[in-house]
Amino acid sequence: MTTRNREVRPRLAAIQRHLRGVKGRLLWVFVAFGVGSSLTWYFRTTVLGWLLLPAHGQLSASGRPIFTSPTEMFSLTVHLAIVGGVVLASPMLVWQVFRLLRPLLNKRQARFVSIFLPATLVCFLGGSAFAYFVILPTGLRFLLQFGTDVADPMIRLSEYMTIALAMLFWLGVGFELPLAMFLLVKMRIVAYKRLKSFRRYVPVAAAILAMIITPTGDLVNSLLVSVPIWVLYEVGLLLAWTVRQKQRRA
Repeated sequence: MTTRNREVRPRLAAIQRHLRGVKGRLLWVFVAFGVGSSLTWYFRTTVLGWLLLPAHGQLSASGRPIFTSPTEMFSLTVHLAIVGGVVLASPMLVWQVFRLLRPLLNKRQARFVSIFLPATLVCFLGGSAFAYFVILPTGLRFLLQFGTDVADPMIRLSEYMTIALAMLFWLGVGFELPLAMFLLVKMRIVAYKRLKSFRRYVPVAAAILAMIITPTGDLVNSLLVSVPIWVLYEVGLLLAWTVRQKQRRA
């Protein structure tokens, strides 16, 4: 056996062990996805009822939404089950990636990531809660009561779910803006002054994002989304400022 072969074999063995570890972690992610999808499917009536609560029974004369196609309800349930699987699999994926990269991080970096990841989840849940308890009820109340003296609303379930899921997801992502700004400044990717220089463009950018996020495109929902985005940018600037002060003292 040549010297080169003796050097290559340990490397190949290490790569194979690493790949086996990756496969095992991916397996946990797929298991989480399967569990989330199965639970969502099994409790679909409860999940759909929970998602319909912000409408306060205003989607039709009977209080319930309608469906107009024989396959609409089934297709929507399958889609909802996939979403439920993704929701449960996402934290598992992040956790497995962290465990995979943990040996490459020093103690300080690992501690920062272990704090940052739960904070990201909390911010996402906070944004989704804001959409669920504030934006959806307020926006739907205005839209569904506007013009009821002329016509009665009969909202399709699939149309309502498209709006509700979009708002829950994008507001959750939007609430992570301060953390993203904090991380960019802390890692010295973007300077605090650069973020501050964008301040004057934030209202316009927030209004454009709100029109993209809200499928309805009406002024009320756009304001309900754009104003929090503007406030979140200011919070992100404050966090970035604290990082800059620490970096100056270091």
